[in-house]
Amino acid sequence: MNLQQTPLQPWNVPSLWDNAVAPKDDVDLLVYASNLLGSDPRVTNFGGGNTSSKIAMVDPLSGDSQSVLWVKGSGGDLGSAKRAGFASLYQDKVIGLEARYKAEGMHEDEIVPLYPQCVFNLNPAAPSIDTPLHAYVPFAAVSHMHSDAVIAIAASEDSERLTAEIFDGEMGFLPWKRPGFELGLMLRDLIDANPGINSAMMQSHGFICWADTWEECYELTIRLINRAADYIQSQKEGEHPFGAVVLENHAEPEEVIVSLLPQLRGKAAFNGQRLIASVDRSDMVLDFLSRAKMDELVNLGTSCPDHFLRTKIRPMVLKSDANDGDIDSALEAFRKGYAAYYERCKHSDSPAMRNPNPSIVLIPGVGMISFGKNAQEAKVTGAFYKNAIAVMEGAETLTRYTSLPEQEAFNIEYWLLEEAKLKRMPPEKELSRQVAVITGGASGIGKATAVQMAGLGACVVLVDINEAGLDEAAGEVQAASGVPGSVRTVVCDVTDSTSVARAFREAILAFGGADIVVANAGNARRGSVADTSAEDYAFLSDLLMKGYFDTLGEAVRIMVKQGTGGSCVVVGSKNGVAAGNNAALYSAAKAFELHLMRVTASDFAKHGIRCNAINPDGVVTGSAIWSDAWKEQTSKALGIAPEELVDHYAKRSMLGTVVTPDDCAEAICWLASSSRSSRTTGCVIPVDGGNKEGFLR
Repeated sequence: MNLQQTPLQPWNVPSLWDNAVAPKDDVDLLVYASNLLGSDPRVTNFGGGNTSSKIAMVDPLSGDSQSVLWVKGSGGDLGSAKRAGFASLYQDKVIGLEARYKAEGMHEDEIVPLYPQCVFNLNPAAPSIDTPLHAYVPFAAVSHMHSDAVIAIAASEDSERLTAEIFDGEMGFLPWKRPGFELGLMLRDLIDANPGINSAMMQSHGFICWADTWEECYELTIRLINRAADYIQSQKEGEHPFGAVVLENHAEPEEVIVSLLPQLRGKAAFNGQRLIASVDRSDMVLDFLSRAKMDELVNLGTSCPDHFLRTKIRPMVLKSDANDGDIDSALEAFRKGYAAYYERCKHSDSPAMRNPNPSIVLIPGVGMISFGKNAQEAKVTGAFYKNAIAVMEGAETLTRYTSLPEQEAFNIEYWLLEEAKLKRMPPEKELSRQVAVITGGASGIGKATAVQMAGLGACVVLVDINEAGLDEAAGEVQAASGVPGSVRTVVCDVTDSTSVARAFREAILAFGGADIVVANAGNARRGSVADTSAEDYAFLSDLLMKGYFDTLGEAVRIMVKQGTGGSCVVVGSKNGVAAGNNAALYSAAKAFELHLMRVTASDFAKHGIRCNAINPDGVVTGSAIWSDAWKEQTSKALGIAPEELVDHYAKRSMLGTVVTPDDCAEAICWLASSSRSSRTTGCVIPVDGGNKEGFLR
């Protein structure tokens, strides 16, 4: 098969610079250029790369003009960075650190705490570890990118020769050196010794380039990437760089993922911390997994430091027909290998070994599963391995792919500065790393619960029959989350067992499983046993009994597979314990739900699965049950006007208060939380403002 016309990933990138919209302010111009560069993963990976400008500014203390180094702050992403995400430092103070560094024989990591002492105008953004890499370049605009096309050269067996050949002397070469102060000095010396160069290849890392203006620097960045891409493309002749296709894609890949992923996700949890999963079945991934050299390349590990900080030194490979025992065996082998790697490479002051489970799991013929602490991190981790695949493809096209030496990889993964950065991160939220599936999620109690759970860190799957309502609710829930990609919607009729099963299948494909399930979908019909129609009976019994039965059944099956426990919450009603007038089937169905909750709590406690319920009453505002017809029927039965219902239910309660969907959501979140109610199961919490008829007996 000849793929000389098309790389696995098209690397050539267009210039997006537009002088008509480019800002005039120098700092805003830096932000503009950074956003352009960071918007394309072919230019740099998420969170990777760095940009800077040296700008003459008035010192607020002395009133003198100073050269100020503006550089992307630590941990930021170029594509979304704002002005506040850039650190500003006195250029001369950063340069002056060299004298102390050499005079005192300091370790380069000891310089890092001094960067904040160089901050200009009390800027709170944390300076990047790459600060000296920018400070020691004697040009105003500096761009350091992690382009796949260029890293393919940097990670090739003969990278120095290739750099000289491809870039015809305009790009210098630096041998591998971990990012830091020494690398900045090495770059300075390279520029001094080669005044004609405009860029430098950093072995196994990326490239850096510079110019007098940001427009020039941006265009140079794009030109160098495209030059690398064109050269790689020109070498694509004959056999595919990954070898022949030796495995066909599975006929039913989603079935494999749905079958394997809950167990895999549960077994990859570490010290009680679950992970969120992301599934990638792109052509690029599937092609790599089908090729003869896949195993060899996977075992070599990744190259660019940014890659294995996310993906670990290498992924785990799992067969598509793996059973539970096979998963255990594969994970045990991976953990032993990772522990041995840690023991071989650790230093006396290394941080304790982190989660020894894989971040990337490759299933040939099926796809890739990546894990992270939230939805965005899981997806980004997978994107990084796709970057690694592209790098391998390019390097194997040119010569041979080479990974970082194991010790160097460890030194990056367990870098004390990275450990310090992790410790500075804010604590995770209460429901972080958990997947919540909420039926009836488009409105009322369901939507209010979704908003609160998203705000507490959960990934949320909104399930409802109302597609338009789902779309509207999803925006509110996503805004409450603040983490991109944390919300999925599934149009589902809970009276249909197949539809319910599909909703939970979508939860697995979206995030890896289910940890919290709220059975909330509901509606109501008036009628005694004498005048309830056959249609109403079929509708309510399917919705409130069969629908809840199927929802809890699907939920606990997944939770048992995961083996990490879970929490189910049933939204019952005061009518479940009190005889509601002229609502025979509704009341009986709500009683069914409460006892269904109790037997579920009893049957699955041995698996660490809790099941509880709330009993709301009088939630008139915002509830889908309170349709115009239901309001009309209820108000007629009470002898009041529909607009008087809210006040009626408030006065009827012992506390004289209105009950809202948010009130119900508070109780649901309490029951769902393993940190707040871990010892509670089989419980019913009334949320009714106090109603004697609804007292539990």
